[in-house]
Amino acid sequence: MILILSKPDDASVEKVMDWLRQCDYPCVRLDPIDLIEQASFCSLYPEKLEVGQKVIDVTQVHAVWYRRMSNFTDSKYFEHNKKKLVKQAIAQLSQEYNAIAEGLPALLPQAYWLNTPLNDNVNKLQVLSIARQCKLQVPATFIVSTRVRLAKLLKEFALIYKSVYNSIFMKVDQGFYTMYTQEITQETIQRLDTTFYPSLVQQKIEKLYEIRSFYLEGQFYSMAIFSQQDKQTQVDFRQYNRQNPNRFVPYQLPSNLESKLTQLMQQLHLNCGSIDLIKGIDGQFYFLEVNPIGQYGMTSNPCNYNLDQIIAQHLIKQDLAYEKKAIH
Repeated sequence: MILILSKPDDASVEKVMDWLRQCDYPCVRLDPIDLIEQASFCSLYPEKLEVGQKVIDVTQVHAVWYRRMSNFTDSKYFEHNKKKLVKQAIAQLSQEYNAIAEGLPALLPQAYWLNTPLNDNVNKLQVLSIARQCKLQVPATFIVSTRVRLAKLLKEFALIYKSVYNSIFMKVDQGFYTMYTQEITQETIQRLDTTFYPSLVQQKIEKLYEIRSFYLEGQFYSMAIFSQQDKQTQVDFRQYNRQNPNRFVPYQLPSNLESKLTQLMQQLHLNCGSIDLIKGIDGQFYFLEVNPIGQYGMTSNPCNYNLDQIIAQHLIKQDLAYEKKAIH
């Protein structure tokens, strides 16, 4: 049986589950937040997991797909109790929730895991450092907190800035604020205070095109994004131009680049994820970052990779293989 750990609004999971149902293969879906929103019971030995009305026979689970989990502050428990909780209590309960979710692999140590809660967030600076060790080209990267130092860097490089952590989407009454990669100009610097919060700054690579590659256990499903032909998307293709969309086409990475990326993913203990690259006008490939959650729909659909079906078949294959190991 396949266990899928995911937030309830994940459309990609729904599509994979459609394929599992098409194959008439047993699977169960669980959001770790259910552990605090519903009556729950977990035993490490003998292995047992009960959440609400779900009684999951963990001895029959041989493959787990971890996609993502809700935050503690998204829970009904938090909404109901937040007025009587001090900040320190909220922080403590949030960490305890994370510890419970991250501990779920201990309940299923003999199962195959397609990523785990421990892979939920990777440190961008550590990833870039490991990428360089794997002989990947990486843009010059800095953490800067003063206007003077930033101005000096701008004399040496064209620069962009981005979030050092996951980008957020801030909801306000009027709509949303979204974090994008932006170019740094002299006007940008003039608007800054003398000192500011430490920020990630990188050398701007003049690019031919961008590449998004979905990685699954050594296999790459890559797509070229011709974002340079539109001023709106030149710096960050996520600033979509829906009136004049970028061209997305299937792409084959060079084999030596795939080998280096595979080495990187293995060192990061990731068997799944989405990798962002740039093909520079200098002919070099530049590694930017990896998303361990592995958003793959935008790659699968334009390129007809059918990744929902591929992931479903991969999970079935691993579940059967690990069940066979358990029997032996």
